[in-house]
Amino acid sequence: MSASKVRKSTRATYLVGATIPCLFFGRWWIPLIPLAYWALKRVVAILPTAAAIDERRLREREGLFFLAALSGALRAGLPLLSALAYVTSPLNSSLHRDLERIYSLLVLGAEPMQAWSVLNEDPQLALLVQSIAKAQLDGRSIAGVVERAATLCYQNTVRRSRERVKSLSVKLALPVGLCFLPSFLVGGIGPIVYSFFATLRIF
Repeated sequence: MSASKVRKSTRATYLVGATIPCLFFGRWWIPLIPLAYWALKRVVAILPTAAAIDERRLREREGLFFLAALSGALRAGLPLLSALAYVTSPLNSSLHRDLERIYSLLVLGAEPMQAWSVLNEDPQLALLVQSIAKAQLDGRSIAGVVERAATLCYQNTVRRSRERVKSLSVKLALPVGLCFLPSFLVGGIGPIVYSFFATLRIF
């Protein structure tokens, strides 16, 4: 499907979603349709896309692989640059691009803190890169630093996964509520309100 067709389909979906409240509020909702359309677009834009979620998961898996492979390569006796080039090549996520940049900076003679700062914002590898940079500056063995950081990173990844599982029920409450609230109002509250006003004989 072409990009133009996808955009048209998305706009049509937003328009349908913005007009659905007319079924519950009647013609009084019509002036608010543009506002509902804009709000729906903003909400969908905030939500992560499937591609972004897949990329994050792939990067997280490859981050653990990178740590294990780098630790093994260093313990086998490879120098840091050779080990870094060796373990970066099989990666497919955005981590591959970041590690290639770090490798290039180190080859060009950049300061370790500057080179490894590429991953300072990475929630999984930030601790590792700071430890490696300090070990390079202090002249300490990098293999032991990477091994300890790999163990800690694995523990942190497991902890974050458990926290995400625990928070899943809370995150599911909103979409489930949005799905069932209109039907509850129309099917449960609506007849009661109608019967009440019918007994008053106002209309």
